Amino acid sequence: MKIKFKALIFVLTAVIITTTLTACQNDGELLNGEGSNSISISDKNSSSTSSFESSTNYLSSSSSSLSSDTSNVPSNTSEPMGSSSKNGEKILIAYFSRWGNTEYPDDIDASASASIVIDNGRFGTTEYVARLIQETVGGDIHLIKTVTPYTADFDDLRDVNHKEMADNFLPELADSDLDISNYDTVFIGYPVWATDVPQAVISFLDQFDFSDKTVIPFCTHDGYGAGGSYSTIASASKAKNTADGLAIEAKNVPSAKSTVTSWLNSIGITEINSNDMAETAIKIKIGETVLDGVLYDTALAREIKEYFPLTVSMVGYIGREYYGGVDFYPENLDGGKRTFENGDITYCEAHHNMAIFYAQTDNSTLSVDVIPIGKVTSDLAVFDTLDSRETITFSIAE
Repeated sequence: MKIKFKALIFVLTAVIITTTLTACQNDGELLNGEGSNSISISDKNSSSTSSFESSTNYLSSSSSSLSSDTSNVPSNTSEPMGSSSKNGEKILIAYFSRWGNTEYPDDIDASASASIVIDNGRFGTTEYVARLIQETVGGDIHLIKTVTPYTADFDDLRDVNHKEMADNFLPELADSDLDISNYDTVFIGYPVWATDVPQAVISFLDQFDFSDKTVIPFCTHDGYGAGGSYSTIASASKAKNTADGLAIEAKNVPSAKSTVTSWLNSIGITEINSNDMAETAIKIKIGETVLDGVLYDTALAREIKEYFPLTVSMVGYIGREYYGGVDFYPENLDGGKRTFENGDITYCEAHHNMAIFYAQTDNSTLSVDVIPIGKVTSDLAVFDTLDSRETITFSIAE
């Protein structure tokens, strides 16, 4: 009897909680930071549920292989890099985040929020997922940025969000040079607020014509899922096609690469293969040795090709790579990642250099972003025989 009585109390309690939350939702009193069905906000200054956003969120320090240099944090502009999925479609990854839309104090650190990571830079979890998508399928990243920043105070932000939703208010977005007509497929990322999409995302969808696009939602939350946000995205975008969305709990974002890849495969957005890209044959001369290679048809590679023949004094590093500084400053810097494959020819913005990686892909995690621009196609064993410093010349093959 005692067991049955306790079970009855448990059920009644669950019903009361559910009813209470539903009532709050309908009254516009929930912010539901990351999640879709809770009142948590990811940036609340407490060790409890931090959820307002996986977006304001900043990832746990274990995060990553993605860029965390502040120079690589996306601005509110789109910088086309010519990326496409395997079927040739142009991809845009647009996302909204409190980070980039909130005036935080300069000294904010990981102790201020359960969802902040500071590792040569700061990222919201929604942005982090956006970068995982870009790392897998390419494309351009665009921050949805409001003219008026959001408050850093949790309680005030909750009130602002609920009022925006209740009034169907669409925040004004900052000017950008984004041309949506350049894209076929548009990913829309956001933290789940009050079980739905932040109003700034609706502003973005209202600003452009998506009637001939494929729109794909992805979101971060604090354990309660996407709520009604997928339906909202489909309705507000009026897109020709939509695909199944992805919802990732904030605490799982740092280890979500395989989840993102599996999801992209399941919806038919396949990984970019450098072999599918147009390539220019090049020669890499090291002393009397001449190696074959290719230069990819990307914006950055085309920019660097203008300096060919290009001679770089390179230094060998830990049996893995040769690198050396260059005397020009490229502008097309999308597509950075912190892993490499043997043979990769890369440019690194942080160190302002080019490199050739020839070994250790089994331990390929880097401390800064590199952007692949081409590949050595000859036998890489020659690099094991080189001196510690070599002069290497890159030129277009005759």
